[in-house]
Amino acid sequence: MAQHAPDAHADERLLREIAQREQELQRTVAEARAEADRIIERARREAEELRARAREQAREQAAAAAAESEREAAAVTRQILSRAQAEADALRKRGDERRPRAVDLVVREVLGSSA
Repeated sequence: MAQHAPDAHADERLLREIAQREQELQRTVAEARAEADRIIERARREAEELRARAREQAREQAAAAAAESEREAAAVTRQILSRAQAEADALRKRGDERRPRAVDLVVREVLGSSA
């Protein structure tokens, strides 16, 4: 029996070492999981920040494109109005130049028909 006692102590010591090592490994695994959770959460926050920045850039680009389109439309409108005004002025001038002849023609037609 004396020989069994040292083996029993050795077995107990081995079991305690195994239990201690298992607890250490569980702590290590728990720490690794906690670190993984922190990394995942940080990645999610960074991804959301990137998406928010991308949405803001898209809004800014859309606003800039809309403003540019409005400027181009205004420029085209000014060109069209300018050409229309020039054409109207030219027609008015031709009308003013031809008015005396037209009046003379109408007077002759009217007086000539009634005479």
